[in-house]
Amino acid sequence: MHLSNRLEPKSFEHKQRHELLIKTRDIEGKLRRIAQSIVKCPHLADDIVQDTYAKLLTIQIDEEVSTPSAFITRIVRNMAIDKVRQMTFERSLFSGSDQTEFCPAGTANCPEARLSGCQALRVIEHTLQELPPHVRNAFYRHRVDGYAQNVIARDIGVSKASVCAYIHLADQSCRKALQNAELVRPA
Repeated sequence: MHLSNRLEPKSFEHKQRHELLIKTRDIEGKLRRIAQSIVKCPHLADDIVQDTYAKLLTIQIDEEVSTPSAFITRIVRNMAIDKVRQMTFERSLFSGSDQTEFCPAGTANCPEARLSGCQALRVIEHTLQELPPHVRNAFYRHRVDGYAQNVIARDIGVSKASVCAYIHLADQSCRKALQNAELVRPA
């Protein structure tokens, strides 16, 4: 009789864990959306859902979970909130040593998106530096400083059509450089 009492909690816990894992699989899409709404990154949301499976395999289950969906959702929310806190803390610790902090794309919460944005800006900067100075100047004044094309044309002494052509040339050069950078990036 003593032996059956010892086996019963393990079989209950095993059954409960199995039910939670099945429920997690059934609502995985919902869990991913919840995590992504908190961490703002699909890659991190996927990691959190996978970590949820690992947590369900390791936690001790002492009593029956009456609402498995709510229980699992709470785990995902807590893990996502913890991840945001961890990233915020790490960002505050290492902000002085990270060169991408000054990158406008550096405001993204997702490390992959932040890195990708910074790499794209480096490609654009390099491409613009290779353009003739008058093309680069027209592009910067219009796209960055917000001047109208007719104002730029008057200031640099060319027609508005020329300014439009310069901006178009810079746009096309940047797009082509970004496409080429995507083609050579390792898979």
